[in-house]
Amino acid sequence: MSLQRIRPTPARPRATAVAATPPHVAVYRPAEALRDYVSFYYFVTANGPVDDFLYPEWGNVRFALYGDWRVTMAGYGPEPQVDGLFGPTDRCARVTTSGGRTVGFGLTPLGWSRILRENAAAMANRVRTLGDELGQPASDIRLALARDASDADGVARLDRILLDLIAGETSDSAVLAAVDRSLGARPADVVEFAAKVGVSPRSLQRLCLRLYGFPPKRLIRRQRFLDTLGKFRTAVGEPLQAAIDPDYFDQAHFYRDFRDFMGMSPRAYFGASRALMSRAAKAQEAAGVTLSFKLPANSDQRPEQVVSLIG
Repeated sequence: MSLQRIRPTPARPRATAVAATPPHVAVYRPAEALRDYVSFYYFVTANGPVDDFLYPEWGNVRFALYGDWRVTMAGYGPEPQVDGLFGPTDRCARVTTSGGRTVGFGLTPLGWSRILRENAAAMANRVRTLGDELGQPASDIRLALARDASDADGVARLDRILLDLIAGETSDSAVLAAVDRSLGARPADVVEFAAKVGVSPRSLQRLCLRLYGFPPKRLIRRQRFLDTLGKFRTAVGEPLQAAIDPDYFDQAHFYRDFRDFMGMSPRAYFGASRALMSRAAKAQEAAGVTLSFKLPANSDQRPEQVVSLIG
């Protein structure tokens, strides 16, 4: 089963590209026993063209039930067209379709380790065709999801599959959870990160690569950036500088990270329609799923007060 890198195509969305018919996004929480491992299930139907982007994210499993779906990102290769296993990413990706339906779920770093039982570093910024990693052929799962009469049937089906996969404890689940908690607490540097976990910096390096796919220094930078991005998705009416994390030296420092992780300028980001991602965030809120980036109430519009400050 070969790994593929996504084509070196810029992840910049076209600011004028807006779907003729907005996509429909439904989000559902998994069974209680799965919530440390699976972030949520999503069912997306696009009745027309969509051109949007995906944020840096952890692992995902996606089934294209019908239609064409393309994800491109710097360094990535052609996406499998029907059953895809997407590794953790540290950059923005572009998603396009002329219409179709896709079903999938996000894996937390703990879920990647527990459900897939493989080193995340081997799949960082990569995608491959999903085989039988979920205990049965991916094509069988996709066909069953396409036949399901409702989203509820699909959710129940995915719950059953994943609950079977997490049966039994893993010996290192406690230390992996400690890494997860410590990163969320935003350590100042790798030494502090390792101390919070209770391991040496060298051991932390191995753990982070296996659990997250990236070394600890990169993860700290990524977390700082995403925290700031989340703030000014809600900081409408506030000065941009007030939303930037104090760990940034200045605004220029943050802008460099913005281009690194998002592949675009802040102006391009705020100028994009984000039709798919804004609806996904609203669906997450409606389902009671914690958002990494909370959107303002008028999320279909540009936050003009912020745009005016980014040149």
